[in-house]
Amino acid sequence: MWELTALKNWYAQWFGIVWKGVLLCTSTLLFAIAPEIPVILKPLPAPVYSTQNLTDIPLSIRELFGSKKHPGAIAVGVAEGNLTPTGKPTSIYLGHTDPGNFATNKGFCSWNKSQNISVAEADILCLNALQWQSVAIENRLIHLGLSPENHKRAIVMGTDLWNQSNSAGPNFPLTYKAAQDKGLEGNDAYIWARVEGFRNKQGELDASGLFGICKREPYYKEELKGLAVDAEEWRWNCIKLDQGRRVRVIVNIGKLPP
Repeated sequence: MWELTALKNWYAQWFGIVWKGVLLCTSTLLFAIAPEIPVILKPLPAPVYSTQNLTDIPLSIRELFGSKKHPGAIAVGVAEGNLTPTGKPTSIYLGHTDPGNFATNKGFCSWNKSQNISVAEADILCLNALQWQSVAIENRLIHLGLSPENHKRAIVMGTDLWNQSNSAGPNFPLTYKAAQDKGLEGNDAYIWARVEGFRNKQGELDASGLFGICKREPYYKEELKGLAVDAEEWRWNCIKLDQGRRVRVIVNIGKLPP
């Protein structure tokens, strides 16, 4: 019982922060790759209060990110290369250099926002971040008319994207809704939504870390051969290579709900 009470208190404490994160997503322009016509999503009116009661424990906490052993947390760890699909640490779990920004990643989610901490401390900070990010994603999906019960993997996808990019992650609910409106399903919807999440306020794909990898690493250079470097199509497909990999490893985790 004390665990349930603690979770409820945690949700109430974090609600103000979470809702601010949710409102970051209220207005975004999404542009599909030419020759498609740009998709413009109208901002939704901000609700006066949360779409969930403060006494409720969100699905994202109950089922996906309640602890480091929950399937959502494991999914992020696997996508980062730090955990096996069963949740066991890999050889790079204790620390490795991030290929995008060259910072030192620690723990299951590749935490690199605080350098002078232990791996255990990195895991705690990471789990806290994943929890409020996942609740923000969940609430925004509800506000867009998408039931969390039917979109559990989408919550994980959005949270994993947020862990990877603080600018792209908050955009995921809107881009995922747009993907569904386009008729995309399953992995296609997840990948399209994740790539489009990297558009900045000017509507340009902005992922400097990934672009550096695509220009530097032989595999990516070979896959993008024939495309003009830094052109829109090159950028889209560069991001798609990375996002497609993450989506595929996440959906293959046996414990992850559909």
